[in-house]
Amino acid sequence: MRTAVAAFDVGGTNSRLRGGWAGEPEYGEWKVRTADFPSLGDLVTTSLGEAGLRPEAVVLAVAGRVPAHGNVQMTNLPHWPLFERDVFAAEHGIRLRVVNDMTATAHGMADLAPDEVRPLTRHDAASRADELLAVSVGSGVGSALLDGHGTVRTSESGHVTWQPVDDAEAGYLAFLRSGSAGIEGVVTVEESIGGLRGFDRMYDYVCRTAPPAPALHAEVTEARRTGAAVAPLITAAALAGDPRARDVVRLFAALFGQYLRGLVLVCMPAGGVVTLTSGVLQAPGVAEFLCAETTFLDRFISPGACHHDLLAEVPVRLALDPLVGVRGAYRLATRDVLEEEHRV
Repeated sequence: MRTAVAAFDVGGTNSRLRGGWAGEPEYGEWKVRTADFPSLGDLVTTSLGEAGLRPEAVVLAVAGRVPAHGNVQMTNLPHWPLFERDVFAAEHGIRLRVVNDMTATAHGMADLAPDEVRPLTRHDAASRADELLAVSVGSGVGSALLDGHGTVRTSESGHVTWQPVDDAEAGYLAFLRSGSAGIEGVVTVEESIGGLRGFDRMYDYVCRTAPPAPALHAEVTEARRTGAAVAPLITAAALAGDPRARDVVRLFAALFGQYLRGLVLVCMPAGGVVTLTSGVLQAPGVAEFLCAETTFLDRFISPGACHHDLLAEVPVRLALDPLVGVRGAYRLATRDVLEEEHRV
């Protein structure tokens, strides 16, 4: 018996589709621009049609909180209508599972081979551990914990707040609260450093005190005009030595290190392994730049602070597979089908 399966990793900028047959190694893969669609349902049906796929079972990994009834509102696409899982499944005659995108990422992490990760600290980050914390900075910011029993616990950690440590960070927080950044009330980590809006905001803040290089500013202006992401432009410019871009990435690194420290203290008090993923962190050279040229690891460990000894021993590694999210979603889709067939 052959069962066609499909899996989506739906991000704020790009979405990935993987389709094939449960239990068979071959599969096809497609990429689409999320903004080209007016709703999650339209993205799914159009992408499956263009790929020529007619799956019986589908897993959707989405950026947003997934209640028990499976109806979701995409966090980074608030203009999209509410997606009603059971209605969509009945309309298209499929078995449909909706999960948070970090659930899929954590399951994808479990499949990574030693040569598919790169250690960023002095520890052997490729060794296995009872606890694995997957952390993503792409359009949004998120995390998920995979425990020693294979259970994934997700969170909405990207929507926690952060604490300024120096004058530059205090100035950035004041900038975000001033209204010019479009934020009222609570200022979250995702709003501050996420790829969808955070890099725009950090860039504008940094450029208030020193003008950007004309070439970089022209690229950023054009990206904004066309709706393209500015994060890749800024990180690439930072690696090339642009001073304003480096200031942006250093600000990002400080806030990200603080965020990561809080995650580990909450999720892994006995230690474990941290694995970084997603577009911003997986761009060539960015993770290495964070570790070598910024305060990222210093803010993560926070020498002298309580439990700095624990944090100093936590390996941090980078996932090299940029498709770990859809990889995990496809793994879930296949596993669900095979387990059901086994019960039958």
